[in-house]
Amino acid sequence: MNTSTPAIHTAPARTILSVSGPEARAFLQRVITADVETLQPGQCRPGALLTPQGKLAVDFLLFADGDTVWLDVPASAADALAKRLSMFRLRAKAEIVINTGLAALWSEHPFAGSAPDPRLGDDLHRGIGPATGDAAALDALEILHGIPAFGRDYGEAEVFPTDVNLDIYGGIGWKKGCFIGQEVVSRMKRRGTIRKRALAVSFSDEAPARGTPVTAGTGTIGEITSSHGHHAIALVRLDRLEAASETPQAGGQTARIDLPDNLRPEAPAEKV
Repeated sequence: MNTSTPAIHTAPARTILSVSGPEARAFLQRVITADVETLQPGQCRPGALLTPQGKLAVDFLLFADGDTVWLDVPASAADALAKRLSMFRLRAKAEIVINTGLAALWSEHPFAGSAPDPRLGDDLHRGIGPATGDAAALDALEILHGIPAFGRDYGEAEVFPTDVNLDIYGGIGWKKGCFIGQEVVSRMKRRGTIRKRALAVSFSDEAPARGTPVTAGTGTIGEITSSHGHHAIALVRLDRLEAASETPQAGGQTARIDLPDNLRPEAPAEKV
């Protein structure tokens, strides 16, 4: 039996923002994509703030404890997110604070106060607390498992949340009611027009750099958005991938693309 203490790392590129007060959850519920009202202590849930056009302004991980909701946010977007939330808050009884004394923590094993990252199941555990002496980026682990990240694979207003699989990870509360940009992404789902997905890609040699086209025959089916070692993430057009009769290539290498069943195109919803 392994009784050693798990290695707990600080994610240096993340910032902790809190929204607290008696109306914090209700405020976030009508603004962001995730269902905040059902979020329980000990859970971690992805979420995002969208533009009115349905594009992703920034995404984050959510934790909750009573009247406080904690957002684990990309550091580069924390100030802008705090300002946007403050603008949308209006008269809601909720305080928005960037917590400089707290850090985003992660480990490949459970630790005190942690929750499984729903994007990776038991392979990654996330939490919030004082910074540890071990700062370690998550890029290698995320790229290996095909988990795209804001600032690395996409930027503000560049993708729809479904492009980067936020719906698959449980980050869109389809039944919770309206949120900013909801009409656009809901229409895409209903009509079966989710055409792009971020997918894991592997190579025999060093993976090609960001921006390298992924091709099949003479057609382009996607583009590498990040890479590490023999692994990469690519934003891929699903219709072109499924229609391709030749093996995908990128940077002169065979590109082995992982398309899980839950990322395959959905049929349009039936009209009732």
